[in-house]
Amino acid sequence: MYIFNIISLYLIIIAIITVFWAAYIKTLNGSSFTNASMMLCFALCFYVLGYTLELNSSEPSQIIFWNYVEYIGIPFVSALWLTTALLYTGHFSKHKIVLSVAIFLIPLISFILRYTNDYHHLYFASVGFTEEFGKLILVKETGVWMYVQSIHSMLMIFVSMALFIRDSVRTGVKQRGKVLLTIAASVFAVAGLVLTQIKPFGFTIDYMVLCLPITALLVIIAVARFDLLETKSMARSRAFEYSGNAVFLINRQFKVIDYNASAKSLLEQLHIRIYNTNLNALLKSVPQFLEGMLHQEENLLQLRLDGRTHYFEITTRSIDDRPVPRGWIKTVRDITEIHRLNEELKKQAITDELSMLNNRRAFMQIGREWVDASEQSRESLSLSMFDIDYFKNVNDQYGHPAGDSVIQDFGRMLKQHFGPDTLVARLGGEEFAIMQSGKNDDQVRQTLQAFLEMVRGNIFRYRSHEIRLSVSCGSTRRQPGQTLESLMRNADKALYESKAQGRDRLTML
Repeated sequence: MYIFNIISLYLIIIAIITVFWAAYIKTLNGSSFTNASMMLCFALCFYVLGYTLELNSSEPSQIIFWNYVEYIGIPFVSALWLTTALLYTGHFSKHKIVLSVAIFLIPLISFILRYTNDYHHLYFASVGFTEEFGKLILVKETGVWMYVQSIHSMLMIFVSMALFIRDSVRTGVKQRGKVLLTIAASVFAVAGLVLTQIKPFGFTIDYMVLCLPITALLVIIAVARFDLLETKSMARSRAFEYSGNAVFLINRQFKVIDYNASAKSLLEQLHIRIYNTNLNALLKSVPQFLEGMLHQEENLLQLRLDGRTHYFEITTRSIDDRPVPRGWIKTVRDITEIHRLNEELKKQAITDELSMLNNRRAFMQIGREWVDASEQSRESLSLSMFDIDYFKNVNDQYGHPAGDSVIQDFGRMLKQHFGPDTLVARLGGEEFAIMQSGKNDDQVRQTLQAFLEMVRGNIFRYRSHEIRLSVSCGSTRRQPGQTLESLMRNADKALYESKAQGRDRLTML
């Protein structure tokens, strides 16, 4: 009698722990993995609590009733255990329907056959009662289908054990403790199945229900000590669900084990269906995205979405502070507007706001690059500087707005005449410069003379005023080893010569 009291107390404690653990799992997140883990806890609870009440019932009808309650959970324990293993290791992403049928079909049939056993006796060949230690005990003779259920359960336990061990071995960090706990948990589960069938001590007792709590305890230790659930709970605690950015949770094997709604939306815009959680397989159609996700450093990603170019910033955070983390949180933030604003600011920083040409800073920066390229390629490079003749008279006679209008028109004329292959800049005031590459002296002279003639024949208009102007120009060819500053001094010297000789002319040195 005392042995049954001890077993009952043991099972009640296990049932309470299981309910508590299920509630804890539910608080972590609503992912498929945690939902499956919670269902496993509930199935185990029905099994354990039903058997406890079966042992403590004295009427045959009560014993039969509680046995029915057990079978709400019994057929599904090993099935749900395999499901959690598949979800954790990332093997449940493809062929979900096929896997679900293979895992749950036999348990579902077992559930139905148990509840209809009185009509066919396929699950239990016979059901009777015996008295042991002063207690009425249910005696069940194994039917044909019960062997099928037992073999299926053992197979799922072994597959689960293999999946966890394989995942642990393949990780970059040794997890010997996790492997040993997984093996021990599986051994106890198998031992329970075997002992129930062979009844080695002559007791009519369900050894499986005694061994399963030990299995569950070992799994709980593995969960608490290692990263079966902790990784996800830590990620959720960092605003995983509520982030407006696309957030991916990646484990050591570079599998996507969770993602938020924004991440799903981003993948859908890229026409990517999440059927494979392996990062390489998932993003193989977008190699630049894959490369950005594999890097641990912050990086910038450029993607075409809905016909527009979008810019994303990819950042990585470790789940924990271990030397080799259990996983990473990858945040993909759309910074398109910020990027465009920054580009606009950069453009403004190097653009003369009046003429819309490059300013002096941009000319010096780009000019040095052209000089370096010329030095390496030995390609000809010429620099020409312009000065609008008597520009001060325009401001004095018509006002500064008129002068601004002339500068704007003159800038447009430079860009139109010399084309996109020429570096054109306003150095300040009425002084401008162009740099041409790959042209000989005759070609340079011809284009410059044509421009001077164009300015001479042009009428600058401001309100009702017609303004005629000319321009002085000095040009020079770069010599090997010559710097940009030296080149500018020579061009400026040539420009001074043009002014000294009466303006409205070209001087080449």
